[in-house]
Amino acid sequence: MTSPSSTHDIVLVGAGLAGLAQFRLLRQAGFSPVLVDARPLEAVLRENQDQRATALTQTSIDILGLTPEWLAEHGSKISEMVVDGGLRDKLSGDESLHLISGAWVVPNAALKDWLLQGQELAGHFGAGLADHGLEDGLRQVVLTDGVTLGARLLIAADGKGSFVRRVSGIQKHVRSFRQTALTGVINHSEPHQNRAFQRFLPGGTLAFLPLPGQSHQSSFIWVEPTTKAADFFQLEPAVLAERMQARFGDVLGDLTASEGVQWGQYPLEAHHCDTVIGDRLALMGEAAHSMHPLAGQGLNMSIKDAEALTQALVAQRRAGLDLGDIEGLRDYERARRADTARLTSVTTALHDVFDKGPAPVRALAGAGLKAVERIKPLKSFLEREANR
Repeated sequence: MTSPSSTHDIVLVGAGLAGLAQFRLLRQAGFSPVLVDARPLEAVLRENQDQRATALTQTSIDILGLTPEWLAEHGSKISEMVVDGGLRDKLSGDESLHLISGAWVVPNAALKDWLLQGQELAGHFGAGLADHGLEDGLRQVVLTDGVTLGARLLIAADGKGSFVRRVSGIQKHVRSFRQTALTGVINHSEPHQNRAFQRFLPGGTLAFLPLPGQSHQSSFIWVEPTTKAADFFQLEPAVLAERMQARFGDVLGDLTASEGVQWGQYPLEAHHCDTVIGDRLALMGEAAHSMHPLAGQGLNMSIKDAEALTQALVAQRRAGLDLGDIEGLRDYERARRADTARLTSVTTALHDVFDKGPAPVRALAGAGLKAVERIKPLKSFLEREANR
């Protein structure tokens, strides 16, 4: 590698929601990270066309400093989470588990605007990574435009297919669910009343999040086996809305797709890594881990990664240590290991029981959801877990 054209304390790769959350928290803590993204800066700043929404837990809200006024304008607080075990052809409120939720549904586009608010995105845009490695006591980052950056610490927030992780040789252990998720926005004739729904069905799930300011629209995620979804999810949205209605029922009235709408789809998998740190290196967000989306916790986990890593770096600075000190980075890894493993195990176990389990096991689990309604201490425990 050639000598770096400039040297920085922190180089952060990836300007998605996780990377922007990490950038914002680092700036607030007094660091000056250099952000690298293969997209031009104009594309990073452009109004987000992502129609998806995220249910942010109170922990994530506190970490990001989202104010009550901002949430009231841009978010929708979930009044209750209705969880159905799929024992009947259609969702039945009487057969479902009703959980109190403190989560707020926030459109991803609005969340991106918040993360960018007041931030000057200092960095290199329009050029991706060509290579990186250790040289002369620095992590040297080579970009596709020929620029080389020296970093005392390189943070990878470049997603599931992380280039940084691959070049570093960090082993990724993948669990493919052999499922595909369809995501988008659905219209319904009855107001959602800020209710979220999750229906476990053989082979997949169907979930709705109430959209703020749109009482007759919800964000949805619909999961089916990939062998079926390959053709099924290619149907016109109007036809898929009818099929969705048949699986969900009429709790939200008639389900319809907006004219000309385009829904996105992606394969589902979970992964974890042997380690999320290295010499002058830290992975965060989906570069470090991913899980089944049925609990809707993916971005919340990334936000907690960003806080834990920021706190570890603040502690290193306070102790007068190099930011790339491996012992200090181990504090970050330890801080996130238990929470990540716990939630990954829970979501995978739910998938294995409700999506893939034999019919008698699914029936027993579905009946158990309703039984929880009558066991108040257990119900309270589940509500606390859902809002961590």
